[in-house]
Amino acid sequence: MAHDLGITSVKGISVGNAHDLSARTGCTVILLGKGAEAACDARGGWPGTYDTESIGVTKRFTKKHAVFLTGGDVFGFDVAIGVRKYLIEQGIASGIGAGLLPGIVGADIYDLDFSDITKADYPRLGYQACHNATSGRIEEGNVGAGMGATVGKLLDGELACKGGLGTSCAAFDDVRVGAIMVTNSFGNIHDYENGKILAGCRNPDGLGFLEFEQTLRDYLQFHDKPKGTTIGLVATDAALAHEDLIKIAQMAHNGLAMSIRPTHTSTDGDTIFAVSTQAATTQERNLNLVDIIGHLAATQVANAVRRSVLSAQTLNQVPACKEVAW
Repeated sequence: MAHDLGITSVKGISVGNAHDLSARTGCTVILLGKGAEAACDARGGWPGTYDTESIGVTKRFTKKHAVFLTGGDVFGFDVAIGVRKYLIEQGIASGIGAGLLPGIVGADIYDLDFSDITKADYPRLGYQACHNATSGRIEEGNVGAGMGATVGKLLDGELACKGGLGTSCAAFDDVRVGAIMVTNSFGNIHDYENGKILAGCRNPDGLGFLEFEQTLRDYLQFHDKPKGTTIGLVATDAALAHEDLIKIAQMAHNGLAMSIRPTHTSTDGDTIFAVSTQAATTQERNLNLVDIIGHLAATQVANAVRRSVLSAQTLNQVPACKEVAW
């Protein structure tokens, strides 16, 4: 059963977007109230992550206040400055070592070939995104970190389509499982239900799309390989432990394999966070529930990816998929 609000249907989640249209980049911040258990799994060969070591296996500082998704590659990590400022101002975290330190993790996409990040103020965008956060409906497409996203860079990005931000949610009894994804992939986007290409590398003749298999010889000759990265977060309100969330983050990557071809390449930085707000209490924790939530997380990732490109708009002469002729 889908929920129209997407990931904000999960109790305890609020999402804020901020972007700079002139710079064609932005960020998305997921706020987790007073804190929630978080985990992460990076499958791409070129990930860009912020403090994710703190939520790895055996780590203790795993309860976080916010997760950010940002454009700007490593420059986008300055989003954390604005998020930290907001958390301290709101009294959610403390600005001194003796108090509750701000718990922030994040990941970036490589949008430098599309954006003009010299115009971007990432600390300001991070702060603004926090103030924009809502537990209601989230805009999709060319918003937040999706502003600079493109997909289908099989021929060095010259024939790519516009990517973006998408969200989706499903329910099992009173437990909700949602996803929010920023789709900026090297590969093409396929409808996970019927296999049809929705967006990606456009055929040079102007009709439809090219499959990766049709571009292998060209790809082999690239000296500066095109760069992608799809990043996002899955969330549930079930009461889960940190070790459970590690497994769910792993399973959530199945959604990328269902919807992006190819994915997890050497120049993708595909990274997915998993969080538990523990707001739903009727389902007792067990491994069977973890498997159910992991499967639902994967399908919601695939649906969020689909929604991200279907909601995107043409920008900077990179067409949205709806503008591509068949």
